[in-house]
Amino acid sequence: MPLQGFGVRLDDEFVKAVLSDDHREVVLVEVERPVHVEPAVDVASAGAPAGVAEALRRNGIGKLYEFQARAIRAIREGRHTVIVAGTGFGKTEAFAVPILEASLGEKGPVALVVYPTKALARDQVERLRRLADPLGVRVMVYDGDTPSPERRLLYQHPPHVLVSNPDMVNQSLMHVYRFRQLLRNVRYVVLDDFHHYGGVLGSHMYMLLRRLRRFVRRPTFVGTSATIGNPEEFARSIFGVDSVEVVEGPTGRRGHTYHILVRPLYRSKFVEAANIARTCIEWGKKCIVFTDSHRLSELVYRALRMGGYDRHAAVHRAGLSAEERVRVERMFRRGEIDVVIATPTLELGIDVGDVDVVVNTSIPPTFSRYLQRVGRMGRRGQTAYAVQILGNDPIGSYYRNYPREFLERRPEPVGLERENEDVTRVHVLAMAMDMPIRPDELSPFESRIAEDLLAGGLLEYRGTYLGITRRGREELRAMNLRGVGQVVRIRDVDGNVIGHRELPLALIELHPNAIYLHGGRTYVAVSLDIERMEAVVRRAEVGDLYTQALEDMEPHVEEVLEEGAVMGVPYIYGKLRIRRTVYGYALKRMTTEETIGEYTLDEPLSYEFRTKGIVLRMPAHRFSGRDEVDFWERAKAYHAAEHVLITAAEIVVGASKTDLGGVSFPSGHIVIYDSHVGGSGTARLVLANFPRVVEVAHNIVSSCDCADGCPKCVFSVYCGNNNKYLSRRNARVVLGMVLKLRAAPLQVEPVPSEGGIV
Repeated sequence: MPLQGFGVRLDDEFVKAVLSDDHREVVLVEVERPVHVEPAVDVASAGAPAGVAEALRRNGIGKLYEFQARAIRAIREGRHTVIVAGTGFGKTEAFAVPILEASLGEKGPVALVVYPTKALARDQVERLRRLADPLGVRVMVYDGDTPSPERRLLYQHPPHVLVSNPDMVNQSLMHVYRFRQLLRNVRYVVLDDFHHYGGVLGSHMYMLLRRLRRFVRRPTFVGTSATIGNPEEFARSIFGVDSVEVVEGPTGRRGHTYHILVRPLYRSKFVEAANIARTCIEWGKKCIVFTDSHRLSELVYRALRMGGYDRHAAVHRAGLSAEERVRVERMFRRGEIDVVIATPTLELGIDVGDVDVVVNTSIPPTFSRYLQRVGRMGRRGQTAYAVQILGNDPIGSYYRNYPREFLERRPEPVGLERENEDVTRVHVLAMAMDMPIRPDELSPFESRIAEDLLAGGLLEYRGTYLGITRRGREELRAMNLRGVGQVVRIRDVDGNVIGHRELPLALIELHPNAIYLHGGRTYVAVSLDIERMEAVVRRAEVGDLYTQALEDMEPHVEEVLEEGAVMGVPYIYGKLRIRRTVYGYALKRMTTEETIGEYTLDEPLSYEFRTKGIVLRMPAHRFSGRDEVDFWERAKAYHAAEHVLITAAEIVVGASKTDLGGVSFPSGHIVIYDSHVGGSGTARLVLANFPRVVEVAHNIVSSCDCADGCPKCVFSVYCGNNNKYLSRRNARVVLGMVLKLRAAPLQVEPVPSEGGIV
């Protein structure tokens, strides 16, 4: 749902303080008015047993919202259910009530409740216990931090509700017989915040639930979300079921919320964020500043420290110890600090206190994540303030020109690729580890994967069942639900492992002489050995310098899964083989984007992987009567169009900056593919939303005031040739032709084998 009830009201003194800075351009101020929906269904009339109704009343819940009553009824009757409602409207109670009812008088686990992360699971478990404890219903957390005595108790006296996370469920299915036995009595499997499982993580989650169903006899699946654009379609896909009941509740907020879009003038985004945080401290407002990198978090904190405000603030990010992050959360809840500067570690529903202000230093990858972040504030019904800082990049410039579109968006659809070969391969091995496989329980796609694993000696027949071999067990050691593909170890020059990076991104970020940021430190890559899957780096102080890989890309279509035309543009969607070759790098300044020089590697580095993507045959146009000039003008047109289509996809379908890759050809072919090995479903979402993607792309190249291409419109930080051969004006012509097309050509010509521009 788009944000409702906008109307400007500038009598708020804090808003006036934010607007008063002369070095800040105020792009838009809108107020979202509170949604007043009263619960009207008495807990007893909703069919709750007397004990459950009394437990609800003790927690201040005498009446239910109508959507809660409908969700309880659907879950009680065994229908797969998705609950979509805003923050603070009681999604947890809606799935908890039927689980509590089913737990009365039972001895074993009735429900498995899965949260995306360990931290979120532990944050939410107390809410469940407040309802469950008075009924004698036991709720326990089962994760990597559960002490051994608690684990023994869990198996000796199983709880009614088991709260966990995907990584723990995955490992326990493979290695813990008693965990598999616990699942035999489970009736409900709940995925809270299930919109989080898009892309490759969604492919893993689909297969994990596929494995879970081998032990949970007839589970009723429940998903919850405050921010998802396609709840029914996505739920059917990830749950692997034919029908799902979607129950929708209120999606607004309890108090007035100001949404403020600003653009810094004559200063960086991190200084702008620090200045807004300082205003919050001076006004006694509790604030979370969200950043998208460790480095930016540290820079915002450093700017506050230079102004003498550091004792009021702290950093919360990955890379810090769990104890340090918990300490920061505790200080924030207690009011010992006013500002937390966080990477996305705090956006997933964790209640860290009475937050008044959220500042985004960069535009969140999706509108859903914007809503997720601003959902951290105003949870007590107080007036809240969301400040979005716009940069000088294509997306920031787009929303500066079309600011109302920023707030009128809807939560994006979430996609996943169920037939990701690399993900399925590791889960078929895990399935054999869980319990030997009957060949007839595999789908045709899974059977083909199993045949390859048999041929490779990773599976073997044991009678009529498939079992895992020692080699198969060794391959499973590197299993990672948060990604797929080969992982490069990163060592320092002393031999210490400091981290890991997946290919193909490791090729781009860790080639020799690449500047690499890790854990708040700066390194320069010494070497990258793809055969040994190892990179060596050394500590270095590089000031504001950074590197950008220069590369060639060769796409090959291996299998056509779908073909047709959209908006008159012929396309194919299929399985692709991508060969990326880094031949050099550009050395640049972060502050000015100035290119200091371009350098060639002693030996090019190549990596080949399989994924899925779309091949578009864009309209032909002649830009010059001279063939040689026209060739390069077409190259610039389609290259710029490829860049801006991917940028538009970030706006329309919520693709992150590393979800999609692309290559263009002077012939008019544009290839847009999933950057993740095996595919993530993002390119398919681009195809499904192509008309809107083209419209936004055309707006980007039409509204920029540059001569013929700049960082505000067609440049990309991931461009493989340092943003050469780009023309905003030529791209505008091509995209304008697409908007006017009516009749579709009959076929897509083959993709050229060379001459592409990354």
